[in-house]
Amino acid sequence: MTKDSGAYEILSHVSMPECSIRIIRMLAAEHVSPHYHEKCAQIYTVLEHVVEATVGDHTLRLRPYETVRVEKGVVHSVRALEGEALVMSLSIPPLERDDQHAAE
Repeated sequence: MTKDSGAYEILSHVSMPECSIRIIRMLAAEHVSPHYHEKCAQIYTVLEHVVEATVGDHTLRLRPYETVRVEKGVVHSVRALEGEALVMSLSIPPLERDDQHAAE
């Protein structure tokens, strides 16, 4: 991805009428930069390894199968802590291309 959105790879992206699901891979020290969405809430579930998720003023250390919900309009970011991390991102309603806004 671009510098503005961070350093990560989208392995899978599926969009349905109700939601969109992405599988995101971050190598050690890679991240999703701070951003927010105006139109959708997101749910991140860690699939492999450990990540640090910052949601608003809260920073969480998430292990496999742990989940955090991000309401629309809330600035959030995610970074890999220990090796390669896989994270599932569920967006409700589906994430649109123009709805990822860099935090100022």
